[in-house]
Amino acid sequence: MVIDLLSSGLSVGCFLFFIWGLIKPKSLYVKGPVVFICCLGVVVGIGNRLDNLLLIGGLFVLLALFYEGSLQMKLYLAAAYVSIRELVRFTIFYLMNSFANGIVQTYVNDFENGIIGVEELERKLGVMSQIYQLLFFTVLNLICIGFFYLYKKQLLREEGLQRLSRTALLYLAVPALTGYVYCILFRNVQYIARSDEILIMEDEFPIIRLLVPLGSFLCLGAVYSSALLLKKTEAAFQKEKEAQIYKNRLRDMEQHIRDMERMYGDVKSMRHDLKNYVADMQLLAGQERANGAAFHEYLRAIEDRMDRFSFAYTTGNPITDVVVNRQLVPAKESGVRVECEFCFPQSGGLEAFDVSILLNNALENAVEACGGEGEIHLVSKRQGRLFLISVSNTCKTEIVWKDGMPVSTKQDNGIHGYIHGQGLKNIEKAAQRYGGTIQLHAEDGMFFLEILLQLSEENAQ
Repeated sequence: MVIDLLSSGLSVGCFLFFIWGLIKPKSLYVKGPVVFICCLGVVVGIGNRLDNLLLIGGLFVLLALFYEGSLQMKLYLAAAYVSIRELVRFTIFYLMNSFANGIVQTYVNDFENGIIGVEELERKLGVMSQIYQLLFFTVLNLICIGFFYLYKKQLLREEGLQRLSRTALLYLAVPALTGYVYCILFRNVQYIARSDEILIMEDEFPIIRLLVPLGSFLCLGAVYSSALLLKKTEAAFQKEKEAQIYKNRLRDMEQHIRDMERMYGDVKSMRHDLKNYVADMQLLAGQERANGAAFHEYLRAIEDRMDRFSFAYTTGNPITDVVVNRQLVPAKESGVRVECEFCFPQSGGLEAFDVSILLNNALENAVEACGGEGEIHLVSKRQGRLFLISVSNTCKTEIVWKDGMPVSTKQDNGIHGYIHGQGLKNIEKAAQRYGGTIQLHAEDGMFFLEILLQLSEENAQ
């Protein structure tokens, strides 16, 4: 009885170790002792009835009561725990049995040789049985904890398993469930009743002593490999997203270079023509009966050309000047009402190129959403170390939200994407460099994007 209770306690400890960090309690009142006692009651009360199906159900109910997350995730954790534990049990079963059988055979030989009597044999077998059970469950739980430690290293994330999709959970669950079915199958064919005798499969087919542990070990390898491959797949996907962000940064830089080259060409042309302008004005001014109207018209033409070298919107930084004017001036000319009150912070450690990425993507999305009509507002505010960039624009289409992000109804290679495509991801990535966050919401036909950045402490007043 004591050993059974001790083994159940070790089993519960393994279970709590397994779920720790992967799933969050619903409340601060869900403390370890409370969960431990409830789990112990389930393990002791249910045992391994119905091939552990009742145990999976009991653990699932406890997870549903005490922890946050989807039901699919909780069912996966309960089933994975039971499956891994059973696979470890079958992996070490024959090794431990061989060790115990060797000692028992020694006692039997001593009895047959008359070294010990019946009472001594029964006493030693009783002690051996107790030691064997204690040793078996100790080894079993130690190996389980080691495996759970390695397994969780592939699964642990800041948010636990909360953001895993159903597909990812299914990918993790299939190997675990396969191992569970394997254990049920072998347990039910381990002994075969024939008329007046019971056949033990391992005695009839000794190869089973090798195949069963090997099969269990391979199933454990498949369970671990599924978590490892999922982690590597996510890492590869993250690298792909970062590569796409760098491609977009390169595109923004190339566009900025083209803008500056175009401006430089206009300046060079203006310098070339400046001598002719001066000579023409001297000629007009030196005529005794100069046509005053023609002179002023000539000056206005020169002034108009000079306006091409000034920006309609000034931000306090040449790089952001180019970006803002490149996006907003064409929009204004197409009929969009534009309001710009953006000022680049001269202190605080913000890189102009990073801010240009934020503005470029945000304004590009806003211009596209307006479609040649409506309004766009670009505003910046600064307070201490906080710098806020707010972009709002007309949005006539109904927005569908998923995981806090707007989902597009447009098809992109046959897959639904975000309403602003890669732009919002680029914005979020650039904002994170400055400990920033982005907030999105829609109201009264307007879409609002707010980017909050943290300036450096030095000169951030």
